[in-house]
Amino acid sequence: MKKLNAVLAVLLVLIVIFSAAGCGQKNDNSLTGTWEYSDKDTGIGAVYVFKDDGAGTYTMKVGEEEVTYEMKYEVKDGLLLVRYVNNETFSEDDVFESEFSVKDSKTIVIKDSFGEEMTFVRK
Repeated sequence: MKKLNAVLAVLLVLIVIFSAAGCGQKNDNSLTGTWEYSDKDTGIGAVYVFKDDGAGTYTMKVGEEEVTYEMKYEVKDGLLLVRYVNNETFSEDDVFESEFSVKDSKTIVIKDSFGEEMTFVRK
């Protein structure tokens, strides 16, 4: 019985250690992948590509026109924090905060800077 209790105690300690180690991660691996938003009525679309390393791209589509930005991202306190890099439009010091929520493994909702919710579907 003492041996079983000792084994359970060790397992509990390992679970706590690995859980605590995971708390410091900057990026939410559930976001990794390609996410697409499309509004057929307005012809506006957007695509986020989130990579495991915190890098990615954001593509904005309006009709046939599209612009792609390289970005770095992190998730912090329920916010998606994005910095656009290597472009002429935004400074790397500009950080864009968006509230987001993961609805399920195939759907996330991101609130844009105007407070409008945009539903992105995993591709």
